[in-house]
Amino acid sequence: MLVLVTGATGFLGRAVVRELQEHHHRVRCLVHTPGSERLFPDRSVEVHYGSVIDPAALAGSMYDVEVVIHLVGIIRKSRNLTYDLINRQGVANVAAAAKEAGVKHFIQVSAIGATNDVNYTYLYSKWKGEQEVINSGLPYTIIRPSIMFGEGDEFLDTLAGLVKTTPVVPVAGSGRNRFQPIAVADMAKCLALAVDREDLKGKTVEIGGPDQLSYNGLITLISRTLGKRRFRLHVPTWMMYLPTAMIQKVVARPPITTDQLKMISIRNVAEPGIVEETFGFTPRALEGNIDFVRSVGFWDGIKIALGFMPAHLRDH
Repeated sequence: MLVLVTGATGFLGRAVVRELQEHHHRVRCLVHTPGSERLFPDRSVEVHYGSVIDPAALAGSMYDVEVVIHLVGIIRKSRNLTYDLINRQGVANVAAAAKEAGVKHFIQVSAIGATNDVNYTYLYSKWKGEQEVINSGLPYTIIRPSIMFGEGDEFLDTLAGLVKTTPVVPVAGSGRNRFQPIAVADMAKCLALAVDREDLKGKTVEIGGPDQLSYNGLITLISRTLGKRRFRLHVPTWMMYLPTAMIQKVVARPPITTDQLKMISIRNVAEPGIVEETFGFTPRALEGNIDFVRSVGFWDGIKIALGFMPAHLRDH
C-alpha cells in the first residue's frame, strides 16, 4: 500500500515514516524544503517536493496513493504563515487533492482541545481543519494526541532549558492543568496501525500516554531527571500576557506565546487506557524515557529563552 505522509521530515513525521516501513508500506513523503529528505536512507522512500498551500504540487503527489497521513501544522503563527492558512486551508488543499485522486483513507492529526471557540485561535484553527476533513467526502480518521515527547521534543526541551538556567521556574497560573504525554514513537505506531483500520473510519480519537501529569509534575520530573532541585514561582496568567506579547515582537521563537498562555486552562488529557483499547498496545510512560533532556545545557537554555532552538536539540 502506498501512503503519502505530509510533514514527513518533522518531529512526528520521521517516526511515522519509520513505523510505516516496519509495517511494510510504501511511503511517499511530501517535502517542503529540498534536501531535508536526506535524513532518510537512499531510495527508502519516494520524495515529492511541494507545499500544502500549493494545490498543483499536491495534485502531482497523489498518483497511486491509497492513504494520506496529514501531519503538517503550526503552533506558532507569523506574518506569512497564519493558523488559518496552514491549519485550515492547508488541510483543505490536501483533502481536495486526495479526494480528486480517489484516496481511500485520510488520516488527520489534530490536537486534544480543538474547539469551535474563536477565543483560542490555535485550537480553533485545528477544529476548522477537522471540519475540512469531515466535510471533504473522504473516508477519514482524525487522531487528537496530547503532547508528544521524544528526542527533538520542543516542549520538554524548553522546560529543561528553564530548569537548567534558573533556580526558580516561573509557572503560569496554578500549574495544575493536566497533560497526558505520549511518546512520539507510540503516536507514530498508532498512525501506522490506523492505516488498515476500517473500523476507525469516520471517527475522531483522542489519545495519550499511560500517565496524567500536571504542569507542576512535569517540572518536578524534569528537575529530577536532570538532578536539579528547583522551586516554582506561580504567576497569575493575566500578569504574563503583556511581557509575553512584548517578547513575541522581538523574539522569532519565544519559549511561550500569548496563544499558548490562553490554552493553559484547556484540558489536555484523553480517556485512560485509550491506546490499549483502540490500538492494542501499552504506550511507554514519561518517567524513565526522557533522558534526552540531559543533552540540554546551560547555554542551550539561554538560547531557548532568546528564541533560538539549538540544532543539536531540534534540527527541524
